[in-house]
Amino acid sequence: MLLPHADGENAGTSGLKRRDRIITILTTVSLIINIILVIIKAVGAVISNSLSIISSVVDSVVDLLSSIILMWTARQIKKKNIYKYPTGRARLEPAAIIILSVIMCAASVQVIFESVQTFADDIEYFTKPYNQTSCKKLPDLDMSIVPIVVMVLTIVSKAVLFLLSYRIDNPTMSALAEDNRNDVASNIVALVCGLIGSYALKKKIRQEAIVVDPIGAFLISMYVITAWIRQACRQVRHLTGVTAEPSFLQLITHLAYNFRPDVVTKIDTVRAFHSGTKFLVEVDIGLPSSMPLAIAHDIGEQLQREIEKLDNVERAFVHLDFEFTHGPTDEHKTG
Repeated sequence: MLLPHADGENAGTSGLKRRDRIITILTTVSLIINIILVIIKAVGAVISNSLSIISSVVDSVVDLLSSIILMWTARQIKKKNIYKYPTGRARLEPAAIIILSVIMCAASVQVIFESVQTFADDIEYFTKPYNQTSCKKLPDLDMSIVPIVVMVLTIVSKAVLFLLSYRIDNPTMSALAEDNRNDVASNIVALVCGLIGSYALKKKIRQEAIVVDPIGAFLISMYVITAWIRQACRQVRHLTGVTAEPSFLQLITHLAYNFRPDVVTKIDTVRAFHSGTKFLVEVDIGLPSSMPLAIAHDIGEQLQREIEKLDNVERAFVHLDFEFTHGPTDEHKTG
């Protein structure tokens, strides 16, 4: 019988607690950093009047909201109530990420609208510079030392947060890592486009290059929308019960096959599918028809516990049988 020692169980539990503690710390640190960045980037946006920087501020505001929602989600998941939520509240994570995706996309669409409008105004200014009936004028961009320092600090802090959160295999940390990665790219684009627009306005380069600023804001927003739509689609698949990867099914099959080879006559069916962030696992095993019920029950329960020790398994169900002439779907409702 392949049962782990108590030391192994304690080590696994200790590792999970340590990971949860790290997740809590990173989420809290991310919240604090986002609060600071929103404040200083708002100042930088007011000083620079750059649409690219403004789009970055909108992104930071949504990031702050994201951190608050993810922290709330983590706290709610820890609150156990077996009567109201018998299987836990792990599905809150993908649900929260989907909500965040909608918020992020809505904010980015607004920035896109403003970018297109500004771009159209700039084009009209350069195509009709002497039209007396036109009141269009170029935006007053000023990328002084303050906006530049603010954007550099933002890029560095987001890069550090990305490196820290990327190493942890958890849906919350994955969303946080992807968000930080997007922020690094978007803030670099915002800084470069803001500088080009400012130099163009001061005629240090061709003045027509000022259109780079709204173009940068447009590209940032499109990138953010694309990334969050992908994230939302992934979480929707998890909530709707998409099957596990073949490698994970092979792991479950290997575990069941080597559990009690002396009495298990057959591994009939192995299923694993998402139920939120983790998997529900179903395993059908065959036992001798002459085996007493008490022994068969203990074997099934022990295998269930072994499977549920896997970090990404929410619950496991082990079905016992002695014959396999029926189809795998005959015993359960499907569709």
